[in-house]
Amino acid sequence: MKEQTYRVYEAIKLDPLASQQAIADRLGMSRESVAGHIMQLTRQGYILGKGYLLAEQNAYVVLGGANVDINGHSNATLKFGDSNPGTISQSPGGVGRNIAENLARLGEHVHLVAPIGLDQRGDWLIEQTRLSGVETHNVLRHDTLPTGTYLAINNDNGQLQAAIADMRIIDTLDEQKLSSKQALLQSAYSIIIDANLSAEVIEWLAKQPLSARFIADAVSTAKAPRLRSILPQLSLLKVNQDEARAILDSNETEPEKLAEALLNAGVEEILLSLGSQGVLFANVEYSQRKACHPSSSVSDSGAGDALLAGYISARQQNKNLDQALSFALACAAMTLESPHANHPELTVQNVTQWIEKL
Repeated sequence: MKEQTYRVYEAIKLDPLASQQAIADRLGMSRESVAGHIMQLTRQGYILGKGYLLAEQNAYVVLGGANVDINGHSNATLKFGDSNPGTISQSPGGVGRNIAENLARLGEHVHLVAPIGLDQRGDWLIEQTRLSGVETHNVLRHDTLPTGTYLAINNDNGQLQAAIADMRIIDTLDEQKLSSKQALLQSAYSIIIDANLSAEVIEWLAKQPLSARFIADAVSTAKAPRLRSILPQLSLLKVNQDEARAILDSNETEPEKLAEALLNAGVEEILLSLGSQGVLFANVEYSQRKACHPSSSVSDSGAGDALLAGYISARQQNKNLDQALSFALACAAMTLESPHANHPELTVQNVTQWIEKL
């Protein structure tokens, strides 16, 4: 940033509501010159909108799915093709939205960009997300398609047996709508995407001149290949083994070799979920496996989202790799013990205390 532009930026920080003439008088510059610097700051993402809303440091922008989760939990062994006594609950969900909520609960500043229906479920979903600490004013409302809904059937051990996802609305998040969020994307410290986004949108993002680092969640084996175009720009990729094989179009069964292949494709760091066996971290210098913490699983919905958010937060807290993996696995374990996709008490203090009790 040039010196004169920086002076204007600092003046705006001191008084965001000041007029251009007032800033010019304070700095001994012409109003036209100040207007030019403000235009430049806006283009570069330092100013986000009216009233000179300034970009915040270390802000995460999450692009992805946001939906309402409806979870059915069987009281006994699940019988397919029959009615099963159990409980049904509703909670906020969606991979991108879950990651955003977990990060916010862990103290990070997060903006969510996601399409949500202009309906009652959408109103409820936005309010619940806002209450968790996520910035929701960049959510995009759609007036014809319903809010995304994820219907899950879990057995008596909390394990997913079947699900139906009505996520048609995610396809409305196209390049044109994201172009309207260019200033937000320019100002982001990190941009987190999930593979619910279309391959076209992910490819568009990969071509944008953004300074933020990209982080991605592969979501599922069907959607993971959509990330191929952005692999060389990913600072971190979270996948499970099946998703990794889908991205690579490989039959490889050795986790370390899967991670190595993804690193060769350009990804800087890999967080490879090994399910009940824990997680494998890898970069070009070394790799490390970390076993799961013991937990009493109620539902496995959202555990992977918590794992990624926990790792990101731990690194932001300057924890070393072993501590970061332990923290991430604790976030996942706490989420497994919750009936919802997000643990309502997920905070740095609570996760730390949870680890200390092991």
